[in-house]
Amino acid sequence: MLKIRFAKPTDVDEIMNFIHNHWKKNHILSKDKDLFLFEYQENKTINFVLAEDNKKIIYAVLGFIKSSNKNNNIWVALWKSIKYHSNPMLGVELLEFLRESYRYNKLSCVGIADEVIPIYKYLGFYTNHLDQYIIINKHIKKFDILKIKDIKSIKDLTFMENAQYKLVKLVERELNFDFDDQDFIPHKDKNYFIKRYFKHPTYIYETYGIYKGKDLKSLIVTREVKYKDSKVLRIVDYLGDEKPIVYITNKIYQIVVNMGYEYVDFLCYGLDHQNLKRAGFSQINLKSSEIIAPNYFSPFIQKNIKVNFMVDTKETNKLRICKADGDQDRPN
Repeated sequence: MLKIRFAKPTDVDEIMNFIHNHWKKNHILSKDKDLFLFEYQENKTINFVLAEDNKKIIYAVLGFIKSSNKNNNIWVALWKSIKYHSNPMLGVELLEFLRESYRYNKLSCVGIADEVIPIYKYLGFYTNHLDQYIIINKHIKKFDILKIKDIKSIKDLTFMENAQYKLVKLVERELNFDFDDQDFIPHKDKNYFIKRYFKHPTYIYETYGIYKGKDLKSLIVTREVKYKDSKVLRIVDYLGDEKPIVYITNKIYQIVVNMGYEYVDFLCYGLDHQNLKRAGFSQINLKSSEIIAPNYFSPFIQKNIKVNFMVDTKETNKLRICKADGDQDRPN
């Protein structure tokens, strides 16, 4: 009989060994303890559910990342089980244990495989995939990251402008406001935001505020990604009112041009398509080869990737999911 329980700090080494032996050999979370603890340690607890036998041998793990301490919104981030007396439902038992616990409110996962979507649907989760939007640098003549069938098809850009709106780069000490993203699912709070984007042990993120006069309306987070001698800019998170993005993409595009980025892209779900179109973004057809804007850079794979997600909510009109949610934007 297996015992299902939440992990403790003393379990970390065994969890990392399990990841190495049963998920992927030399996976970064099996080697980099600092990154593991950054992702999964919360004070004196480790955000994993385990299934183990009476000899303390682990047969299944389920990692999760909290985006809010206020209402316990969490992302499932690493879920793996191995056979135990031919019990095919062991992984589901861990998920149900988490769903029934006090640590859970809204549960979601970004980056789920196509083959597990029927399982999530059976359990009552909503599933879909992120949309990918792009603004291509018209000044680039030869692309190494982007793959485009007809370079002449890159349209001329006309951005909407409104002098009331400003794009301001922020440092941590300037986040002296009380923002609350409760209108959206999953909910993200200030502590999560600061840890995620200002304390990351490996990646460097840039955070911008969209201001209307002196009032902060939205937050945009970006990260530069390189491949060989080329680079792109990725919008990895967006909090707050989405409408002002229409008036600041001219400034984002200027960053793209000044820094020599091939393009800026934005993987997201829940933002209004027409609003993004007005902002100058084009949506990439993931089934077409007309434009390929890679999602994987370590290792680099020059193909469009569909990023599936699931959320246990019926309020799908409140969903807003971005590239950096869960564990999608981390080193490999």
